[in-house]
Amino acid sequence: MRFIVNAALLALAVLPGPLHADNYPTRPVRVIIPFAAGGTFDLVGRVVAQKLGELWGQQVVADNRPGGATLIASELVAKSNPDGHTIYLSPNSLAANPSLHAKLPYAQRDLQSVVLVAAQPMALGAHPTFKANSIKELIDMAKAAPGGLNYGTAGIGSGGYLAGEIFKLAAGIDVVHISYKGGNVAMIEVMANQINLVMTGLPNLLPHYKAGKLKILAVTDGKRSAVAKEIPAIGETVPGYEFRNWFGLIVARGTPAPLIRRINADVNRILDTGDTRQRLLDQGFEVIGGTTEEFDRVIREDTVKFAKVLKGAANRAN
Repeated sequence: MRFIVNAALLALAVLPGPLHADNYPTRPVRVIIPFAAGGTFDLVGRVVAQKLGELWGQQVVADNRPGGATLIASELVAKSNPDGHTIYLSPNSLAANPSLHAKLPYAQRDLQSVVLVAAQPMALGAHPTFKANSIKELIDMAKAAPGGLNYGTAGIGSGGYLAGEIFKLAAGIDVVHISYKGGNVAMIEVMANQINLVMTGLPNLLPHYKAGKLKILAVTDGKRSAVAKEIPAIGETVPGYEFRNWFGLIVARGTPAPLIRRINADVNRILDTGDTRQRLLDQGFEVIGGTTEEFDRVIREDTVKFAKVLKGAANRAN
């Protein structure tokens, strides 16, 4: 009898069952953001953190960990305690990193997807005095002086970098890439006329575009943005070109399945609320949500797609 009782108690102690999900979170939660404060990832991360904090009755802190082409933030989460109290707001670079780096400081299998939060078109911005006023004029300039123009992004592997490299490949042009710790940092450099172009999230650029501090040559989505219909899409000039950057929540592998389901359900709940949803839509984001399995599929498909793109970029450089 003692053996049966002890075995039952042991099973309850190790089973990551619903009790854990019901009591979660038991202490403050960190949402790790891989870019500097002030950019679109920071904006989305803080909106999600605030709303989850209100829902959970527990502090949820946005923790910016820029640098290392997102590897610093990715490694931190991969090696964190798998108890749901450290959550990563991951960009597309999660799918690009295996092709970008010969050796990662973490294993891809050590990260577990939770939910796809949102997506945004990237946008190509320039100083108001930049000579090109359209994608066609930009392509003509770049072809006339290969390597003579440059563009800044949030770093190698970021959405801006991937969007830029795909654009360069599709348009057959050579434009020098410059890395920064955030797309907003590159944007400031453009507004100061220190670099030619910036490829970053449309929500980053819109306020400054409306204020006349920079111009936007085009957006990277397959169609024009509902919040700025006067700005053309790159695909209107470069047929077939389309790119969106996504924002997804990731936790450490080994996080109990009930906790993952709890976080997924609560994020979907806040994304369905009118104020959160409308706030993101008004700034040019697409609100997504959905299941963990749907997010897994996006990561797998993008890993294959980015591997092809980055191989093409490497071949052009050689």
